[in-house]
Amino acid sequence: MSQLRAVLRDQRGFTLTELLVVATVLGMILAGVVLIQMQGQQAYLFGSHRVEVQQNNRAALELMVRDLRSAESVTTLGSPTDLTFVTCQDPYPTSAPTTPCLPADVVTVRYQVVGTTLNRTVGGTTTPLIGGVQTLTMAYYSAWDGATNTGTTTTTPASVKLVRLQLATGTEDYAGAGSPANQYATMESLVRLRNIP
Repeated sequence: MSQLRAVLRDQRGFTLTELLVVATVLGMILAGVVLIQMQGQQAYLFGSHRVEVQQNNRAALELMVRDLRSAESVTTLGSPTDLTFVTCQDPYPTSAPTTPCLPADVVTVRYQVVGTTLNRTVGGTTTPLIGGVQTLTMAYYSAWDGATNTGTTTTTPASVKLVRLQLATGTEDYAGAGSPANQYATMESLVRLRNIP
């Protein structure tokens, strides 16, 4: 028992130097872990927002192209961000895509940017397609020269034979200017209105 008391009295703790060394090593390890985690989070934000922006842009542009290709006539050229045209309903309920559109199948379609939202109005019902629209530019052509890749612009709805769409989108959620979540995508397409001679 006396030996046990001697051992207990002789127990020493850590010195201040040893504690400082351990605290420094642990601090460096934790700083490295936090840095790796932050870089991983930034890579995730960059990738996920990049995919979101590209998918939104692609989906909206594909729908616009499909609608315009089947347009029967252009009715209004409101501005470079506003276009109204007449087309067959999708998916051609009573007529086949290779036949002329029947009067019962005709609907009016309007694409318009309001704020940062691209809206599609079909038969008077407005549906927001995508948000985060930075710019939408529609150029209207009465003729196109494929050799020189240039066209003759027009402001007369009845003369429109081709439409060049350029859509630039960003993230729908707010992201700071220097943030990896602040992504943009620009896509362009030249659409020939097949049903307009």
